[in-house]
Amino acid sequence: MNGFADILVARITPHLIPLEEARRQQRLILRRRAAGFAVLCLGWLGTVLVFGHPLLWLAAPVLAAIGLFITLQLRAAPGRDYAEALRAVALPPVCEFCGGWKYERVNGRDVFSRAGERVEPDWPLFVLPDWHSPIAASVMLDIERLIGLLNNR
Repeated sequence: MNGFADILVARITPHLIPLEEARRQQRLILRRRAAGFAVLCLGWLGTVLVFGHPLLWLAAPVLAAIGLFITLQLRAAPGRDYAEALRAVALPPVCEFCGGWKYERVNGRDVFSRAGERVEPDWPLFVLPDWHSPIAASVMLDIERLIGLLNNR
C-alpha cells in the first residue's frame, strides 16, 4: 500500500465517517425497536394474566413472528447498502491507483477488467462482519488485499 496512504486519507477516509455514523444510528434504531417490542410483549403478558381471556392468546403467534424478525435483524450483519456505499467510495481510487482497472458488478460478483484481462476476487468486497466492528478496519483490509491482487496482474 505504499503510495496509497495519501489517496486513502484524501479520497476515502472522509466518506467513512458518515457511513460509520449511519451504521451507529441504524444499530440504535434496531435496539430501540427491540426494547419497544419487549415492552409491548410485557404489556400483552400482563393483560393476559390480569384478564385471562382466551382470545388474547390469538396474538401470541403474531408477537412471536415479530419478535423473531427483530431478533434476526439484530443478529444479522449490516446489509448490502453499506457494502455498495463502500464500493462506490473505495473502488474508483483503488482502480486508478492500480493502473486503470475498470470495476463492474456482474451477477452479484465483483469483476475488474483491463485490456482484455479479467480479475474476480475470491472474497466478497467490503462486507461488514457485524454492527460493532469499525468500518475503517474492514475497508483497509479489503483495500490492501485488492491492491495486492490487482498489482500482481
